[in-house]
Amino acid sequence: MEVLKRKWIWGLILGLIVIGLVLVNLMNIKRATPVKTAEVAEGLIVEEIYTNGKLEPEKTTEVYSPASGVIGELSVKLGDSVTKGQVLLTLKMDEIKEQLEKERLNLQLAESERLQAKKQHFENFKKLMSEDPGLEVEELDLTAYDLRIQSSRLTIESLERRLEHSAVHATVDGVVTGLAVNEGQLIAEGSGIVSISDLSAYKVRAYLNELDAGKAAVGMKAVVTGESIAETYDGEVTYLAPTAEVVDPASKDASVEMTVGLKSASPELRSGYNVTIAMEIPDKPRLLVPIGAVQYEGDQAFVFVVEEDKAVQVPVTTGKEGEEQIEIVNGAAKGERIVVEGADSLRDGDKVAIQ
Repeated sequence: MEVLKRKWIWGLILGLIVIGLVLVNLMNIKRATPVKTAEVAEGLIVEEIYTNGKLEPEKTTEVYSPASGVIGELSVKLGDSVTKGQVLLTLKMDEIKEQLEKERLNLQLAESERLQAKKQHFENFKKLMSEDPGLEVEELDLTAYDLRIQSSRLTIESLERRLEHSAVHATVDGVVTGLAVNEGQLIAEGSGIVSISDLSAYKVRAYLNELDAGKAAVGMKAVVTGESIAETYDGEVTYLAPTAEVVDPASKDASVEMTVGLKSASPELRSGYNVTIAMEIPDKPRLLVPIGAVQYEGDQAFVFVVEEDKAVQVPVTTGKEGEEQIEIVNGAAKGERIVVEGADSLRDGDKVAIQ
């Protein structure tokens, strides 16, 4: 009797459980899943590329030595402001001066010897004519004298030009940002001595990796920031190298040189500062939805549209993906409303309630 009573109790419990489950299912069938929807809208996927670089003056002029010699006096130092025509340094020209004096004496000597030869020839001519008026006298050949005189004159002109270059002058206005010589140093003609920069305008020299270089273009807008500068500066890509090169031998990765010209300058900018360049890649208009709106079954992407309070699964083809949005290439039209929140818990045909 006790056993039958227990069986009856357990049967009653199981029956209640089944009834409860049925009621829960019926309630779930009638209950709608809350979702949020939004329109498929046209927009742009913003993509940025970043790189580091160094500030440089927009324009730097190199001054070269016009002659060989020893630096006698250096009139400028790094950081000095100079004006066009200002003396930067002077060269010792003592040897040139000595050569010039010697060559002028040689010229006088050659001219004197030429004149003496003409006088001597004339005296001989008079004597011979007095002795024999019918005698033919050869003309005096002065070629050797003339050649010596011409050579001396050319040498003098050359030495005088070298003396004119004893003082080296600034060719532009600006600030001395490079100094490659010291007083007493022997320099050769054509060697670089001073760098003069215009600090009223700056550019950034940087290098892009191969992937980012393919996205950049001359004329692209850029924003320049840095830990050493407080302000943000707008710029524009002014140069992209036509070839890639290995800048860092340790990495062995090829990079493309790039320069960005800044549209403004301020006293806080200094040549040599490390800065960061951010460039926004231009994009074309696309049909976009939030990334969470797109669901997947294997390789097939789909979204849910709401029709008569029911979620309808619609296959779509996706394209470019941004940080928050993804492109719909086909399957959904501009202005069509799709589920953007709650899509991950839906199945095709589920009843939904738009929040």
